[in-house]
Amino acid sequence: MALKDRMKGGGGQRVLQGANLILYTLIGIAIVVMINWFVNRHDRRWDLTPNHEYSLSPQSKKILHDLKRNVTIYAFDRKEAFSRSRDLLSNYSIASHHVSVQYVDPDRQPGLAKQFGITNYGTIMVVAGDRHFQAQSADEEGVTNALIRVLKGERTVCFIQGHGERDTTSADRGGFQDLKKELSNESYQANNLMLLQKNEIPPDCGIVVVAGPKHDYLPPEIDTIRAYVESGGRAMLMLDPGVKLPNLDKLLAGWGINVRDDLVVDLNPVARLFGTSPDMPLIIHYGSNPIVEPLKRVATLFPLTRSFEISKSAPAGSSPDMLCQTSDASFGVEGFNPSMQKVSFRPGKDIKGPLTVAVADTLSEQGAKGKPSEGRVVVFGTSLVAANAYLGFQGNKDLVMNTVNWLSAEEDLISIRPKTSEHQHLNLNQQQMGRLLYLGVFGLPICIILIGVGVWWRRR
Repeated sequence: MALKDRMKGGGGQRVLQGANLILYTLIGIAIVVMINWFVNRHDRRWDLTPNHEYSLSPQSKKILHDLKRNVTIYAFDRKEAFSRSRDLLSNYSIASHHVSVQYVDPDRQPGLAKQFGITNYGTIMVVAGDRHFQAQSADEEGVTNALIRVLKGERTVCFIQGHGERDTTSADRGGFQDLKKELSNESYQANNLMLLQKNEIPPDCGIVVVAGPKHDYLPPEIDTIRAYVESGGRAMLMLDPGVKLPNLDKLLAGWGINVRDDLVVDLNPVARLFGTSPDMPLIIHYGSNPIVEPLKRVATLFPLTRSFEISKSAPAGSSPDMLCQTSDASFGVEGFNPSMQKVSFRPGKDIKGPLTVAVADTLSEQGAKGKPSEGRVVVFGTSLVAANAYLGFQGNKDLVMNTVNWLSAEEDLISIRPKTSEHQHLNLNQQQMGRLLYLGVFGLPICIILIGVGVWWRRR
């Protein structure tokens, strides 16, 4: 009788265990279903990569948020390769209901491929109305730049030449080839302008750039630039230290910006973490202009820069404003010239920081026909901030391109741009690889086996 009761008790216990297993399985399935429903309903994603490789940059998000017209992005590729672009392009359609993405196999839809002149697999085409542009690369930077080109069209930036300015075609460390490429990516055409040949600025020139001249401009050229800006034109000037430019200095002084004849030295120890020298100030203090608003947590580098003093009694209609400022540990070496072998602070002569190394100015004036005109000027204390060697440093590219956007009155493009993909590598020496082999391949399985044997022995 006792044996029979024990058999009944054992059978009941097995039924209870089976019921619990079924219940827990159903609960697990229900949780998985609810998670999938929530993700599909709200499309939540978490990008845990260090460089946010699978998330859109602030600039892309800003453009898509302000989008007012319908845009179609075509991904031309083999059907089995659509997944390569789906992770990226789906972010665009999620960010704006004005964006639709179509994946097209050019072998199955040759008519559509021929319409857009598609010759290679993996091509991405951005289309808005009757305008279209092919992305120069299949990453976010290429797609966003194509979107900008379709929406904005092409504008012209004129680099004045003839006074030893930076070369926009040079690939040297001090050249501006990379800046010219960045301008082209955002639909700006970079042209050279020789004021010495024909002393006038073309009407299609949206921005005039003076990039590190080695010689001063002639008075007629100064008058042309002044008239251009004060009638609503836009100008960006980069003036290197140790170069005497009295006519350009006088032009800026008339707008409330006094150019100092110095070299800024910054002894801030934080800059040493980036491997820079004291004559390459690291900027982390910015003003309130929209140009630098996105850079509050980003550093920029100003190699070999001079400083400016904003006039307390600026002329009527002029409103100069600080853009970038050095730290309290900085000072300006007055009367600097490149032949100096050693620079150090000289009390009573040199100027203690913080010092302003970039200024933005707005010039408001009543036009000839009663319509107000707004000229805009941005001045940098160095042209190296945009040179090939330094344009890629931290926030330098964003600073320079945001300046171009602000000057062209396209504030919707001012932001932090897409960053290139960052590949993560794990480098192990021979000893570390041996430890990983013994612990991962042999050690962990043996530990699991021993724990299992111990549990079995205890239950037995």
